[in-house]
Amino acid sequence: MLRLIRCLACAASPLALLACTPVPQAPLPDTLGNPLAVEAGYRLLFNDTLVGNAFFALRIDADHSYVLEALTTPAGKMEQAAGHEILESSRGNVDGALVQPEEFTHSVIDGEHIKVERLLFDWDKRLLRRIDGEATQTVSLQPGTHDRLSYLLAARHLASAAGDAVEIEIASPRASEKTRLELQDAEPIEVPAGRFRALGITRATAENGETRSLWFDVEASPLPLRVSHSWDGNTVEMVLETLSQVPGDPH
Repeated sequence: MLRLIRCLACAASPLALLACTPVPQAPLPDTLGNPLAVEAGYRLLFNDTLVGNAFFALRIDADHSYVLEALTTPAGKMEQAAGHEILESSRGNVDGALVQPEEFTHSVIDGEHIKVERLLFDWDKRLLRRIDGEATQTVSLQPGTHDRLSYLLAARHLASAAGDAVEIEIASPRASEKTRLELQDAEPIEVPAGRFRALGITRATAENGETRSLWFDVEASPLPLRVSHSWDGNTVEMVLETLSQVPGDPH
């Protein structure tokens, strides 16, 4: 398992997520079907003000199974209580263009209280189960459905394949949203981790006045360099600060 679990013990301090030391990266394969293990630390900004940190860990094994985990430690305006953390996990299979999540877990740690919500994807029966405590809802599972983490892998494939656009559905524990990912031209961007030439991807939304964008350097990382969401003159950003490859080959 990636070092995410070990980082949980020190995550009480937002700075703890920045302690992972980056190591030199070899160019990554264009396909996400090959084994890899990557960790990335991000700053969370609201209108250019630091409001938290996030730590992502992605592992793809030789059998094409993947685990993508994200630990977010809000601060300032985003912090609701002492010890407030958000842990999300997506597990499934990935082979090139095909990314199929099997389970998504969203956990909110608020002091001594933990709230857990889950999504279970049954691709054989085409059913999606939403579990919130003792409440369970089962709905039809549409082709191309993703969770809030697995869609990042679909966006990365779009960038590496240099396709024009892809229609997907993003499921959450409460609802699903149809969206369109559209590839934009490459442009230089600068984040705390360095300067990159990145491909932009816009995430179309039904809400007028909202703009969602992601930027990838497919040779540097399978995870985005930057993610932004703008509305009503406000912008929330997640910008890459550290990037490291876990020693040893996934198996």
